[in-house]
Amino acid sequence: MSGDLNILSMASAMARHAAHRHEILAQNIANADTSGYRAKDLEPFAEAYGRSASSLSVHELAEQPNAGDDWRVIVSSAPGSQSPNGNSVSLEDQMMRSVEAQGAHDAATAIYKKTIEILRLSLGRGN
Repeated sequence: MSGDLNILSMASAMARHAAHRHEILAQNIANADTSGYRAKDLEPFAEAYGRSASSLSVHELAEQPNAGDDWRVIVSSAPGSQSPNGNSVSLEDQMMRSVEAQGAHDAATAIYKKTIEILRLSLGRGN
């Protein structure tokens, strides 16, 4: 049965990706005044999950709950956004990225909730 519910595995991986991205963005904000600090971010979830899905079979992804967690951290800095002390953190940019990560996490939990709701309805247990 767990192999048939790959959407739950994908939603779980999406939520973990968003949480890990929040951690990295929080580190960026915490180091906004650190000389020479370069802002970091995660690669987009679709690329990371697609790479994991292509290297593992569907059954391996379902059996290994953290199979899609090999995300690549990338240095993200826009040209010309470096401060005189070499720091590339823009607080406005980090806030925007944080909102994106929150939206991704909200989408993952909505997918999870709807899938569970559909399963309950199919079993005749309703809401």
